[in-house]
Amino acid sequence: KPAVYRYLFLKVAAAVLALVSVGGWLFWPRQQSALVQFARQQPVENVTETRLTLGQNKSVIVKGKNSVLVYARNSVSINADSTAVSSSTYNTLLVPYGRRSRLQLEDGTIVQLNAGSRLVYPAAFNGSKREVYLEGEAFFDVAPDAQHPFFVYASGIETEVLGTTFNISAYPDDPLQSLVLASGSVRVHLEKHDLFGKQSQQLKPSEMATISRDGDQLQVSRVDVAAYTAWKDGRLLFAATPLKDILKKLTRYYNIQLDLESTQPGLETCSGNLDLEDNLDNVLDVICATNSLRYERHEQRSI
Repeated sequence: KPAVYRYLFLKVAAAVLALVSVGGWLFWPRQQSALVQFARQQPVENVTETRLTLGQNKSVIVKGKNSVLVYARNSVSINADSTAVSSSTYNTLLVPYGRRSRLQLEDGTIVQLNAGSRLVYPAAFNGSKREVYLEGEAFFDVAPDAQHPFFVYASGIETEVLGTTFNISAYPDDPLQSLVLASGSVRVHLEKHDLFGKQSQQLKPSEMATISRDGDQLQVSRVDVAAYTAWKDGRLLFAATPLKDILKKLTRYYNIQLDLESTQPGLETCSGNLDLEDNLDNVLDVICATNSLRYERHEQRSI
């Protein structure tokens, strides 16, 4: 009965085609936005001063340990001095170790960038989405705009926001990336996703999402938000934190290499509250006095 077999064959073929189409949509990487492509094609540079690059050409050195940039239509104020910008270009703010920066985007969103961070963003938001790209650590206070959702792209993470405050840490040399939600609601997407829809997770305030460096594992836990956001106020809070992790944060903050030579049993972790506005010697004195340690300076390194 050729007609019957032909009919069954067509039904099976249609079902297989549907599965292949759905599977291809789920497993095929989502097309990167133009901003993400631009950010990932930029060369990695080492600088000693904060630098703002307008498009791919003009660069401006931003002086000061804690700089402030405020965008308005067609201009940006850098430490109270105004300069013209083009709304059709992507801007890049590069903050080296030992520096921090506060940035107000054109829509009113506030971004506080920690040491060793890079943010790529448009001078003015156009279209249906507001998009920025982050490498390093930043605290976001996103201006509400339900008609234009805010997206933060980092390595392996895509965060969708309507209006909220949160901290993202996505340093290239850290084994894990994290997002801590202070208020509001965000949805975290992984660049890698599977057939069962485990590629995204919606967070509630005081929840932290951690993502593995290869971007295929996402875990959510409840945390003390202040411990992850105190850096923006010049403090470092830690509880039972490995000493090597504390020194890594201080290395970025003060731009001086700190190495842990060895630890005594029971001193692998540390708890405390450090004032980062203090000079490094006083901070190290507090750590050493608390943990019965000592440190030595070797040119620009402390051990």
